[in-house]
Amino acid sequence: MRETRRKFVVGLAAGSFLAAGAELLFGQRHAPRPSMQPRRFPVDASENEDPATLDPKVAKTALLLQNQKEFREGVEHLYVLVNELREEVDKTATTDVLSVRMYKKAQEIEKLAKQIKNKAKG
Repeated sequence: MRETRRKFVVGLAAGSFLAAGAELLFGQRHAPRPSMQPRRFPVDASENEDPATLDPKVAKTALLLQNQKEFREGVEHLYVLVNELREEVDKTATTDVLSVRMYKKAQEIEKLAKQIKNKAKG
């Protein structure tokens, strides 16, 4: 009877020790909260707001223009990267060695092409 009690107490102590250790290892650590500062509201809200946020049509047009600008910049950047890669390939004999720089440039081109494709989708 004594031995079963002893095993029970040892098992209970070991279990609580493991639970406490697991919480220390896997527990979430919370960052300290920033101090609360009072909000500053503008005197007249209509003065500080962008007119595009007031009218949905204007906002949609502004968003489409921004997307078009980003799309064109992406295509220009892609064009420059592809030309750089082409020049580098022309300079080296790729049958012998494929440089890490060329591989990384190809990865960058692929990533940019995917971004442009997603931008074109919508």
